[in-house]
Amino acid sequence: MQKGEIDPSFVITHSRPLEEGPELYRTFRDQKDGCAKVVLKP
Repeated sequence: MQKGEIDPSFVITHSRPLEEGPELYRTFRDQKDGCAKVVLKP
């Protein structure tokens, strides 16, 4: 990944502001909305 040979971004299913963290955790935990990998933006 450091060399740019692998792009893991295809795994990210949700990208939201940090404030939505608790809600997205429940979404991930309950396996709703196809949630597999969350990126929280500060």
